[in-house]
Amino acid sequence: MSSAKEKLYLLISESVLNGTFRKAVFSKPMHKSADGPIRIDVRPVAVKGRLMLQLTRRIGVQERHENVDGDDGIAQMQQFAGLAFRDVHFQTSDAEWTARYSKKGNCTLTKRETTAAQSVPDTSHNKNRKYLIPDGQPCPFLIATGIMSPDGHVRAKQYAKFRQINRYVEFIRDVVDHLPGEGTISVVDFGCGKSYLTFATHYFFRNVSGRDVRITGLDRRQDVVDTCSGIVRELGLDNIRFSVGDIAEFQPAEQIHLAISLHACDTATDDALAAAVSWGTDVILAVPCCQHELASQLQKDRQPLFSDHGILHEKFSSLATDAMRANLLECAGYNTRVMEFIDMEHTAKNLLIRAVKRTNSDIVTTGRNRDQMQAFCHQLAIPPLRLQQKLEEYGLL
Repeated sequence: MSSAKEKLYLLISESVLNGTFRKAVFSKPMHKSADGPIRIDVRPVAVKGRLMLQLTRRIGVQERHENVDGDDGIAQMQQFAGLAFRDVHFQTSDAEWTARYSKKGNCTLTKRETTAAQSVPDTSHNKNRKYLIPDGQPCPFLIATGIMSPDGHVRAKQYAKFRQINRYVEFIRDVVDHLPGEGTISVVDFGCGKSYLTFATHYFFRNVSGRDVRITGLDRRQDVVDTCSGIVRELGLDNIRFSVGDIAEFQPAEQIHLAISLHACDTATDDALAAAVSWGTDVILAVPCCQHELASQLQKDRQPLFSDHGILHEKFSSLATDAMRANLLECAGYNTRVMEFIDMEHTAKNLLIRAVKRTNSDIVTTGRNRDQMQAFCHQLAIPPLRLQQKLEEYGLL
């Protein structure tokens, strides 16, 4: 055994035992096979207060996670190095080590010292932000949808989408306390499209929160549903399905805990909101899109400062529509907030309506909201819009 091999083995065992181990990546398999891992990542994790090592095996586009104790992790890493993989990247609190094995098994080991400043991530830059789904760590659904390369790095042209996905996952994280604390969380995604965020929802609950989740993605386009269903089969995901259907006609077979409507066009957003309210959904997240209904009904002589300019007329109508939606949801028993989804530089459709079902009926607040809605509609001389009509039809106002 060469001194480089011995040094690497000793480094692995000592760093784990003394707590200086940070991360290891084993790549370039000695023998490639369809069912064997192409890469294994190892990192320390805390499981119920106990420090363990998490092994993430990358097989095709799937990931398999395993938590092991320190001794087992040391033994496995020592076997990976040189016996199963040619390249090893090993990081401790004060250095980064790179080991490369030749075809004959000879090992070359190099070391790069790191300062304390270098070992702490710089969160001032977007790419170094601590995302819930991090860059640099392979994520199956991001790879399958083309956001990440197979080695886990976000493609340059997809970074805006990557940030959007992580921002959305943060919204999910923030409403977890309003969802059932036990059992399976049931989710419906209206107008799921390419389903980046549908898969992100599944990934968050299963891989980040450790919760059981069942998701239905609904879209009108058969080709979109076929593509998304293919990804489900490719990744071997369970409890996530995609169906062709119309928002207004969909009837769930179970209680829905979280309803999502992201960029459903024009009044499709209203259909999704009304349906979710009618089911008594715990949390609703909606990013409205193409709010044309009010723009077509708003009399131009009522607000000439806006209506004399087409772009201002559209913007005013969009903001007014979303304000009315938030108010109507309050009237229907939800606490609502209108929030910025992502930076305006990435999309003009950057407002998210978050609605959380109230646990008790606040008659005073509901009455005040209704009065505000009536006064607003009277001022603009507009008839009830789609959402109000649907909620009244369901007897929810």
